[in-house]
Amino acid sequence: MPQIIYNMGYTATTAQLLTAPPYLMGAFAAIVVSHFSDRGKKRSPYIVGPQVVLVVAYSVLVAKAADFASNVALCYVMVVIACMAVYPIVPGVSAWTINNLAGPEKRNMGSGYLITLGNCGGLIGSFIFFQHESPNYPTGFGTSLAFGAGGIVAVLLVSYLYYRHNRKYEHVSTEEVRAQYSEQQLERMGDSSPLFKYTL
Repeated sequence: MPQIIYNMGYTATTAQLLTAPPYLMGAFAAIVVSHFSDRGKKRSPYIVGPQVVLVVAYSVLVAKAADFASNVALCYVMVVIACMAVYPIVPGVSAWTINNLAGPEKRNMGSGYLITLGNCGGLIGSFIFFQHESPNYPTGFGTSLAFGAGGIVAVLLVSYLYYRHNRKYEHVSTEEVRAQYSEQQLERMGDSSPLFKYTL
């Protein structure tokens, strides 16, 4: 981010200082969105919403990248909005993953896998904004835009599959299931249990 802000025409020191507001606003957005997600007991809308905002912010940055100098205020605002969109996604996806994995072993493996995958994203992000593409950064902004759009599709697809699973078992009574399976069998089934409901 300092390099992007620097290419808007600011000095290196000012560029470093101007990186603080996007991160602070991102942290604030993460807290607010997480609060409403918990209150509503829903995850996917609070992941898709920020992803849509992220795609819009990156679309504007891609469109204005060739002329950062003439659109400094707009581009900086889009960088702030992009951070405000990215930060709520991480806790949202983490909570959604843990909500939808039954059993401590599966939850531990799932959260470990998610953290590893998330760190790979940071690694990729560090190497897609090439100095020689400055100030347009078509590879960086284009890749970020593609990942944002792909994320929207992935969340909508997973939400649909979870919804179908929940609908399949919504008319199954607890008494019927408990008459058919022991408590140990249901526990071993984990999220495959007919009593397990996915968080949407």
